[in-house]
Amino acid sequence: MNCEVPEPESRPQKKPLLYAGVGILVILIAGYAFFGDHIQQQRTLNEIDSLWEQASQLRDEGNYDAALEAYNSVFSLISSKDYPLEYGMNHYYRGNAYEEMASYDSQNASSHLQNSIYAYDYSLKFITEEEYPAEYFRVQYSLGDAYLKLYASRTDVTDLDTAIDYYDDALSYYSIAVDPIYFASINNKLGNAWRKKGNIENNEDCLQSALSFYEESLRVFREDVYSMEYAGVQNNLGNLYLEMSSYGNEKTNIENAITSFNNALRVYSIDSRPIEYATARNNLGNAWFELSELEDKESNVEKAVSSYNEALKVFTIGLFPVEHDGVIHNIARAYKSL
Repeated sequence: MNCEVPEPESRPQKKPLLYAGVGILVILIAGYAFFGDHIQQQRTLNEIDSLWEQASQLRDEGNYDAALEAYNSVFSLISSKDYPLEYGMNHYYRGNAYEEMASYDSQNASSHLQNSIYAYDYSLKFITEEEYPAEYFRVQYSLGDAYLKLYASRTDVTDLDTAIDYYDDALSYYSIAVDPIYFASINNKLGNAWRKKGNIENNEDCLQSALSFYEESLRVFREDVYSMEYAGVQNNLGNLYLEMSSYGNEKTNIENAITSFNNALRVYSIDSRPIEYATARNNLGNAWFELSELEDKESNVEKAVSSYNEALKVFTIGLFPVEHDGVIHNIARAYKSL
């Protein structure tokens, strides 16, 4: 029989205490390393936020080249492996910058928008639907915007169809419950896209789809809560009703257009939103002119010309020569019809 040799009773029990001390030391070292990594990570995130804020300010000032440099400097701080979300969002913000550049540089708009689309697409290598759904669908929404603007720049119908697909994808996530603002904005943009498609294809069904999307957006964009957004949708609705009048119910659709433009003008004033005010006034003039072709010729032409003259208070030949000429042409057309 094998027996263990007993420890002498008088021997101090030092090993368990020694092991405990070593264990505590290991935990302290591990904890220090963990907190050290956490502190460094937080510092990096703070640097990223600072650069993003700086780039955002530069974009607001119209200094897009400097903004892109700020975004590019973020890539020197992080890797896509350790910071996948931030890495992807940095590409997304670069896409935003290029998209904004297209609005200020119409001559190169198509090129800027294609750069924007490339940046958005590249961001999706790191921002996946499974891990970051909110950010993923935010990129889908922005891709819809970029393709809709690209269509306006080069009038390629495939761009319009692609924009609709991206908006539909974004709308599968952004419900009223998840984010009412995104929900309403996407519906408004889908209304714009379907309007364009309907006018290109002479398709009344597309225009009816546009009407449904605009009405959905107004579930959120109410005049008492989101007045400016409400007015924008009302102006879009007015144009849609005028376009729908070509397919039937002419008088009703024109009268609906007049109502919609007047709804917008309850919000837009010459002092608060001069360009929007003048645009809605010009559109209202068009609606009154169309109605004059059906009834009360002289009275409705007078209303049309009165509205056009209101638009000219903003669209002066010095500041807005193209818009000025357009309104003058509308006035001449109205008087010529008498």
